[in-house]
Amino acid sequence: MRSLLGIIIGSLFVLSANITLAEDALLSPRVSYKEYLAEVLAYYPLLKKEHASVEKAIAQKALVASGRVPEFWASVKAEYGDDPVYVFGALLRQNRFTSDDFSLGRLNTPSPRVDYSAGVGGQWLLFDFSQTTSRIKAAGLLAESAQFQSESTRMEAILAASEVYSRLAITSKLLETLDEVVSKAEDDVAMAESLSHKGLVLGADFYLARMTKTQLLQTVNETQAQRAALAMVFNVLRGTDPTLPVEVEMDFKKPLSVQGTAQEWIAKAVVGRLDIKTMEKSLEAQGFEVTSEKGSFLPKVMAYGNADENVHRIGDSGGENYIVGIKAKMDLFDPGYGSRVKAAKEEVKRLVAGLQEAKDQAVKDTAEIYYRLQALETNAQLAVQNRDDAAQAAKLMAPLYQQGRRSIDQMISVRAGLVQSQEYWLKLEAARRQNVLILKYYAGELTPGEAESVYGQ
Repeated sequence: MRSLLGIIIGSLFVLSANITLAEDALLSPRVSYKEYLAEVLAYYPLLKKEHASVEKAIAQKALVASGRVPEFWASVKAEYGDDPVYVFGALLRQNRFTSDDFSLGRLNTPSPRVDYSAGVGGQWLLFDFSQTTSRIKAAGLLAESAQFQSESTRMEAILAASEVYSRLAITSKLLETLDEVVSKAEDDVAMAESLSHKGLVLGADFYLARMTKTQLLQTVNETQAQRAALAMVFNVLRGTDPTLPVEVEMDFKKPLSVQGTAQEWIAKAVVGRLDIKTMEKSLEAQGFEVTSEKGSFLPKVMAYGNADENVHRIGDSGGENYIVGIKAKMDLFDPGYGSRVKAAKEEVKRLVAGLQEAKDQAVKDTAEIYYRLQALETNAQLAVQNRDDAAQAAKLMAPLYQQGRRSIDQMISVRAGLVQSQEYWLKLEAARRQNVLILKYYAGELTPGEAESVYGQ
């Protein structure tokens, strides 16, 4: 018994330890790009909204297609009255008609009668000159259009997640540089202050250096505030507590290249951009709507039927009757026909114009992004050289300042330049990566895998 109790207690300790480790793993502030992207795509409310729109469009197609399927129903009815026509018909349907019911008095003023009826009925559209077929095709195309819109929203979620992740990574790296530079600048100013009291440092240089150091401290405060706000946005996008601590890291030195010419990317965008595909499907669907409206005046042929049993009292046997038939219906005058057809045609014109506008915009947007990437690539190379030069300048300036060959103002200014060059390089690298994703988005090629190849660690 004691050994069993010991096993149970030991198991509880192990279980509690595992739960604690699991909670620590769940609460770990470090989030990789791949993990974050998966969390955002799982939570993104607008994407869920578009998924619902896709399901709704699919259901709408099934609803339209149901017009081809026979419709059946069951009915029950109870009636009471002394209307001569009603009583005469009820007697016939109930199989309770006798020769006495033909007397003039009973025909003219019959006694009130109860009629209980129960039965089944049905109706089936046999032919409507392909109007239902056109509506089914239109609904199917609108479902495809909704799917393209959903995929486009998914790509937009990837872009939003990537931008926030990279901006947060920039502020984190910049704060590391600022902390190091500010610490060294404070040491430099402290040394200069002691030398200033001895008259070895010009007062103007000392105060200019202090001004530059203050500006660095202000940059630290602004960057910390920016990081705090970005961390909240980061958490909101993935659907977690906005106040959770977050740590991210990106390798901005990772090589990045874009293959293909501007003309090739423009061609991809005109064909593959998802908002264009969405509009193309909507336009095609509207063409079928026009066809359906044009044929709406043509006859519709229906088969119908019903079978009923009528009794005078519940539980009695009564007359069993059925009717089957075929009917056709055609509008001889429909005052709204012309307006409906014109509205459908004008919608086609509107969609055609919108589609052409979208294609033109795709050309402009893709060309702008492509050539911006070319400029960013060149500037990023220059920024690397500038960053390395600033680091080397700070390294070489320190002994010169300590030897009294350079002023404190020059020393602090060089350190401030190092921060600026680092920030400029980081922003260029982040902009390059984001613009590559945008270019793929325009081409309809942006997927989580593509994004990870650009942003992944």
